[in-house]
Amino acid sequence: MESILHPIKKAKKRADSEERGSWDKKRGLLLIRPSTKSKDRSASKNGLVASAGLKPAPCRFEMIMESLPAILHGSINYSAGALLSGRLQLKVEDPSGEVRLTKLDMVLRVDTTTRKPVQKNCEGCTTKHDIIREEKFLSQPKSFYKMGDNQFPWSLLLDGRLPGITYCQLGSISYSFVVNATTSSDENITFTHPLLIQRAVPPGPDHASTRIFPPTHLTGRVTMPPVVHPVGQLPVTLTVSGVVEKKEQNQTRWRLKKMMWRIEEHSKVKSTRCDKHKRKVSDDEAVQHVDSKQLGNGELKSGWKTDFDTSGGEIMLDFQAQLSTKPSHKPSCDVDSLSGLEVKHSLVVELIVAQEFVPNKNTNLVTPTGAARVLRMQFALVVSDQGGIGLSWEEEMPPMYEDVPGSPPCYSNADQNDGALGGDLMEDCHGPDLEHTDLERVPTSNPCEPPVYRQRRRIDMGVALPIEYRRGPDDADGAGPSQPRQQHRVFWLDELDEEPQHIPRRRVADEDCEAAVDYGEQSASAALAE
Repeated sequence: MESILHPIKKAKKRADSEERGSWDKKRGLLLIRPSTKSKDRSASKNGLVASAGLKPAPCRFEMIMESLPAILHGSINYSAGALLSGRLQLKVEDPSGEVRLTKLDMVLRVDTTTRKPVQKNCEGCTTKHDIIREEKFLSQPKSFYKMGDNQFPWSLLLDGRLPGITYCQLGSISYSFVVNATTSSDENITFTHPLLIQRAVPPGPDHASTRIFPPTHLTGRVTMPPVVHPVGQLPVTLTVSGVVEKKEQNQTRWRLKKMMWRIEEHSKVKSTRCDKHKRKVSDDEAVQHVDSKQLGNGELKSGWKTDFDTSGGEIMLDFQAQLSTKPSHKPSCDVDSLSGLEVKHSLVVELIVAQEFVPNKNTNLVTPTGAARVLRMQFALVVSDQGGIGLSWEEEMPPMYEDVPGSPPCYSNADQNDGALGGDLMEDCHGPDLEHTDLERVPTSNPCEPPVYRQRRRIDMGVALPIEYRRGPDDADGAGPSQPRQQHRVFWLDELDEEPQHIPRRRVADEDCEAAVDYGEQSASAALAE
């Protein structure tokens, strides 16, 4: 019976294989036919395009950015925005070398897209367009030539409350420049240039948080940076205190068995309805959707320090957390936009602790009680892009008038009223004479040189001091000088400010010179004789 049945099975298998082979051949033919049809269709389409005779656009646009990348420094409440500047360049490609435009406008647009719209396949419910800035470059028709420098400069200040570009599971936010031009032949030309806008929150002091876990005496303290970047590590310091509870004869303590951490991303979006689908939604203006996903995670089973000898006991642990531990993790920065899209992040730390019983007489005798707890802590994270070496535009600008400090007080005459000078007075000093330095003029051979003064000093070695001649009471008619008197000359400040007066020298007689010389020789000989 078996010998009869076996050939039948083999025949069936062969028939099945033949049918499969024929089906594979048919399948190959089916796979080939659509490709040929698609080629024919594409060829027919190209033929239709060529037959239609559509002309290329007479001109095209290019965007030239002159400013640095748009980075909003600081949080939404404290950011001053960002400055942008650039040029819109028009390139004429018409064979005639001339294009006449009747309209040329450029708008900065923000596009908010939701992945859970009120009505599927509805563009009005899926994407929302908002215009931030609008520029009109032409007020009347104008002709542009191929050889000309057709450039349109522009500049704007972005509001510091604008959200950065975001791509999350529930929606996205993007920015773009949209240029609309109309030629004299009523031909519309559209150009779109994407714009990258980021937000960078500056780092600050480390953030410390404390958590209490009743009914136990356990207290957890976590120290970590306040700002996290999508690329990099997050150093976290964890300290658990109150792990030992001592009694008269024994003590109970908690021992850390395992530590787990994870970073979660929470996104929220409000799906608005368009005018066509107002009746599909209730009286509420929008439908809110919430989604959460896990980014980076990790666990530790060792590597911490346990101290049961101090009062209360402590467990100290340091670990490095990452925002994305896998290539598939694509974190988004924190966003809180007016359009309804919100993205936030949080760090969740879980500790598994087990209770132990220890007698005070022998602390090496440890007995597990079987009780265990899970200590869960959650901390908010601020995820932001890196600012690099850039600074906010308000920190780079020069100081304003109100930033200049007050000047010293001014002085004015007594007859001036109170006003800009503050009513200050300047009076003469009637007190005792001030201390001054006795100055003398240095003799010079050139009378045109400005006067030079030096401090007068007494010279010894038989040289007399300068002699000043004054007129006596008997010489009122100016007949001649009176008896010479030795006196120091005092120069006042008023005299120093005046220009020097050059008095011609009096010609000295030969007899006077000889007498002076004889006097010097006699004094020198007398000194030698002594």
